[in-house]
Amino acid sequence: MKKYHILLLSIITIMAFAIIGCGSGKSAQSTTQVAEKNIVTIHEFKFNPAEITIQKGEAITWINEDSVTHTVTGTAINSGPLEKGKSFKQTFNEMGTFDYSCTPHPYMKGKVIVK
Repeated sequence: MKKYHILLLSIITIMAFAIIGCGSGKSAQSTTQVAEKNIVTIHEFKFNPAEITIQKGEAITWINEDSVTHTVTGTAINSGPLEKGKSFKQTFNEMGTFDYSCTPHPYMKGKVIVK
């Protein structure tokens, strides 16, 4: 009878470890995601943020979250048409201030300041 209890206790212990080992599959490593820097969203016919400051050599990504096509257009910037859900990324290798707007909606204005 004593051997039976030891065998039963061993089986229960093994099953407990097996259940614990079959967790969600996630490792113990950090799951914190780093947000991408320098994002400008296009939403409700606005650039957000309308003005962004970056360092020389950095890039900006514009993402169209609006239901209509927009552009990011200026003397040093030309995205072409950006349909809903599309993005445009540009690296700025020159210091200065770069104004831009949306060609179909010229009241939409933005500014990039590169230091």
